Amino acid sequence: MITPDKILIIRPDRLGDLILSLPVAESLKKNLAETKIHYLVSPYTAPIAPMIKYVDGWLTDSDDDGNRLSFSSLAEKIKKTGYDCIIELKPCWRTAAAGFLSGVKPRIGTSRRFYSFFYSCRISVHRKASGYHQTDLELMHLKPFDFKRNVTKPNISVTDKGLKNADNLLGADRRRFIVIHPGSGGSSPNWPLEHYRKLAVLIRENLKFEVVVTGSEAGLQGFDGCIDLGGKTDLETLAGVLSRTEIFISGSTGPLHLADALGLLCVSFFASRSDIGPGRWGPRRNLGNVLVPPVPCDCADLRKYRCLERISPREALEKLKSILKNMKTTGVKRS
Repeated sequence: MITPDKILIIRPDRLGDLILSLPVAESLKKNLAETKIHYLVSPYTAPIAPMIKYVDGWLTDSDDDGNRLSFSSLAEKIKKTGYDCIIELKPCWRTAAAGFLSGVKPRIGTSRRFYSFFYSCRISVHRKASGYHQTDLELMHLKPFDFKRNVTKPNISVTDKGLKNADNLLGADRRRFIVIHPGSGGSSPNWPLEHYRKLAVLIRENLKFEVVVTGSEAGLQGFDGCIDLGGKTDLETLAGVLSRTEIFISGSTGPLHLADALGLLCVSFFASRSDIGPGRWGPRRNLGNVLVPPVPCDCADLRKYRCLERISPREALEKLKSILKNMKTTGVKRS
């Protein structure tokens, strides 16, 4: 078993990918309490840092101007920080080469890339069509540590700042509400925007909840009567808003995994395909609340994917009714 003093986990990509990797960090911290755990992340996901209590430090893969570092500059940055172990969760020749140039050992990474010789400890992780969830694939990188991986779900804590900002946006006299996040980063097909609009109307008419719409863009059209928070929330504030909601609704996107990691109830829409479906990328706590099309799709071009249109707003409403009924029966509001 290896027992480093300071570990760097490399995952500089999208928000959802980072969140699904967090059980690696928390497992390390629970089993190696004295070890410092750091992350290398993109500037976009770096603001999540105050919400992750079990990670001790954060490096951003960017220079002072916001440009991505060259592998030589990244190597120097890693070397200066004094790590004695690297775990690369996002295979990439640039970060693999930077780790090699930094001289840090061990460097744990996949054995299935042409540049895997840069890693001193290679793990056979077969991602595509493996049948494993992304978090389970990430946890395979802990094999060299030989300890029990007792964390399997990501955990995030909302900050006081996030709650204060959320309350300022929502107001003190807010009613119970449901959040709809209709946007997507484009890595996976999304439910049609018009379906989200119709669902918002159905929620207000049938469930008597307010509907809060979140997203990176302000003034999203067609959500009349809803509370529009588009473009008004940074990551901490979004977490604060989500912590106040009854249910969160979205497609396969980073905010879905944020809500799930906060322990909230979520309804989501996923394609019926192994490479982008819920079995690989679904929310860990809310897999039972994922809606998928009734038939699998073998469309080669995801830009032409239309199968999610088969999930009707009425079907989504019935799922919400079922969740709310269960909440009343069990007295539990959040998972």
